[in-house]
Amino acid sequence: MQWMDLLRGVAVLLVVVLHGSDIPRANGLGVDEWAQLNLYLEPFRMPLLMFLSGTLLPRSLAKPPALYLWGKFASIVWPLMIWLVGFGVLIYHGGPGRLEYWLTGDYLWFLMALTICYLVGMLLKPAVSRPGLLSGIAVVVFLLMLVTRHFTELENSLVSRTLYYGAFFFLGAACARILLRWATAPWLLIAALAVIMALLADHGLEDREFRAGSLYAAPTAMIGIAVILWVAPRIPAGRINSFMQWTGRNSLVVYVSHFPIIILIHRGLSEIGVDPVLHVAGCTIGGLLMSLLAVWLRPWTRWLYTVPGDRRVASRLAARNQESSQGSDRMRMS
Repeated sequence: MQWMDLLRGVAVLLVVVLHGSDIPRANGLGVDEWAQLNLYLEPFRMPLLMFLSGTLLPRSLAKPPALYLWGKFASIVWPLMIWLVGFGVLIYHGGPGRLEYWLTGDYLWFLMALTICYLVGMLLKPAVSRPGLLSGIAVVVFLLMLVTRHFTELENSLVSRTLYYGAFFFLGAACARILLRWATAPWLLIAALAVIMALLADHGLEDREFRAGSLYAAPTAMIGIAVILWVAPRIPAGRINSFMQWTGRNSLVVYVSHFPIIILIHRGLSEIGVDPVLHVAGCTIGGLLMSLLAVWLRPWTRWLYTVPGDRRVASRLAARNQESSQGSDRMRMS
């Protein structure tokens, strides 16, 4: 299932493309055609990332609780803290002095929402040995989160985003066991879904409720994810495919590094004063290239993305759990 890395790579690069357009646009330097493309992709981009993360939940829940929690701290909470502080102090001056900055996570909200989803996901651990029950509960959580988000007035953007996008995390957990079977669905069904997806996405250009954050937007995202999951395994192998898989395996690096990079490029181009088209192109292309450079540098900057010594701690936790299990077995035998 290497195509999951491919999809993760495509999705995170589309996030870079989004911010490469949105940051200049927020300062009056937008390009309408570029913004229109991002609006068309909005219903699918973040729901797909959350869905793909959710498909890993059943496998994660099979680990001992201590190992499960350590893994999420080492690979999600740690980079969240490092980049939240670093971005606030070095780039977004004054950000750390605002309570809202810490409560919403600014551009790092996705990692905050993902952390919350993994914590809530622990409640599903008792059902991990029964895949059907786990999927059923995950579907119920998916629906509850969407309904709560739709019918509740929320001022905190993190809570709002977690309820909507986090719902797709649990949809991914519910669908984890059927992904391979879905890949064999008849092409006529997929073609019909693709037409519906395109029509809904086009309708969403004029109405934000059909793009994100509501019950009306969820069907567009769900149909889009279904089509994408069917197409992805059929994408031919090759250099582009391998490159996207490499990017997907390092999607965290691209995600946390791209926004500060684009901010700095935007500030530099603003000082020079260039045409809006060149400004957006510079932010987008520069953001993509520099984010990928950060991925290439990861072996020398690993502490920015993972707790130093995390593998050693994980090994100790696994050994301790094994010793505890063996002790329990001896007690039962005696």
